[in-house]
Amino acid sequence: MGSVGFGLVKQNSAASAIDPTTFKSFTLESKERVSSTSSIFTLSPTSKVIEAGIYDETWQKGVWSVQIKQPQLQIARAYTPLPPPGNDDEYQITGKLSFLIRQDPKGEVSGYLHRLPQGATIDLRGPQVEYRIPDDVTEVVFLAGGTGIAPALQVAHTLYETRKGRGVPPKIHILWANRRREDCEGGANDTTSRPPSRLKLWSNIFALKRETSVKPAVIEQSDLSPMVLRLEGLKKSQSDLVRVEYFVDEEQTIISDAVLKDVLQSSIATSERSLLGRKLILVSGPDGFIEHFAGSKAWQNGKEVQGPLKGLLSQIDHAGWEICKL
Repeated sequence: MGSVGFGLVKQNSAASAIDPTTFKSFTLESKERVSSTSSIFTLSPTSKVIEAGIYDETWQKGVWSVQIKQPQLQIARAYTPLPPPGNDDEYQITGKLSFLIRQDPKGEVSGYLHRLPQGATIDLRGPQVEYRIPDDVTEVVFLAGGTGIAPALQVAHTLYETRKGRGVPPKIHILWANRRREDCEGGANDTTSRPPSRLKLWSNIFALKRETSVKPAVIEQSDLSPMVLRLEGLKKSQSDLVRVEYFVDEEQTIISDAVLKDVLQSSIATSERSLLGRKLILVSGPDGFIEHFAGSKAWQNGKEVQGPLKGLLSQIDHAGWEICKL
């Protein structure tokens, strides 16, 4: 996610544990290792005055982020909170937030966060709403690269939890690409296996060194990656509404134009619901990932805007779908 939000959610700065204009202190409660390069950070407000459900209004809107400050350099970067795990009421009561954060070798803020010990103080400002999900959405195809899976989980939480009971529940198809299997250990596709490709999406985008193809091991439920566990929980709770596909660079599987055509075509073939509301294609991940699929965002009058549609999505038939770069 970028460092600039599209909308601020008003809070009472003096009383609230979090505020969109003023940095507030949080405590680093835990770091759960996800892979060799990423962890789930859980933070809790240090404020003694915590209003229950302080994020409820923001969750109703859609995709949102908070800014985390690096105090030595006085810079801040936007990070996307993960939805509360399961039906954890503790998050509602205490105002906790959790984040999937990858340690970028050149990232001043991510490197700073990964060096912090448990119990450290971290300054947050927000929330900022990045994308407001339409009320009449009936289908979502979500292209996620790496930590871009966090906004995908936000979308699912908004549609299935905070907007529960509002008309026909939408369908969500998540296509999640990672460089290495360790980031999505145990993740298995819900659709027919895709044929491997000689091209490597992440290598093409980031000019990474080519690696030997690795076959995914048979993984027990207890050995699933923390993020895969969340996705499995989502699928279980929503029956046939949610589908997830995993694409791993070191296994030579990519989100190709053929994959995208198949996903969109199968939506058309099976969906009477498509006549009832709006269909969205959302793209989230590193800048190179977004550019590959939908083109770069642009700056206009000092604000970040969508920019023209380019990339792979511009080359296939996406009639009837709205595309948004997150």
